[in-house]
Amino acid sequence: MSKLLASELFDLFQVEEAEVTTFNTFHIDGRIHKDFYKDVPAGADSADAMPGEYSTWKDLKPICYELIKGKRTPLSFKFVFYLNEEAKSRLIKEADAGIDDSQVRLGLNIRFINSDVILTTGCAISIFTLDKSIEKAWDNYIPSFLDNNSIDNEIL
Repeated sequence: MSKLLASELFDLFQVEEAEVTTFNTFHIDGRIHKDFYKDVPAGADSADAMPGEYSTWKDLKPICYELIKGKRTPLSFKFVFYLNEEAKSRLIKEADAGIDDSQVRLGLNIRFINSDVILTTGCAISIFTLDKSIEKAWDNYIPSFLDNNSIDNEIL
């Protein structure tokens, strides 16, 4: 939990949604409202530049941390992450999948319920293909990512 909430390890993941249940259920839709940035002039510095489709975990983590911290453990939480574009491109290239980056979403669901944290990978491909190389590469990437960052895990 500290690696997720108190480190930079997951900061570059994009967040489709976050849901934290404590005394209420708090739901965050990670989709960015482009209209919020309509007044940003062309060529603005990177801090003000138009963001991508989803917020990053770096941006939403402080909000989620505030909801989770305290004396009582949350009843549950769920985070739906996508691998950022740069890392996704590398993974697709390494897998030699022959799929355009825009045709793939690599998801990671992180759920906490009944004192267990469950991570589930998902791969959404927008074209028909029998090639499972990108799915296998993604399924291998996450345990390796966890191991390389000293996060105990068990594959079920």
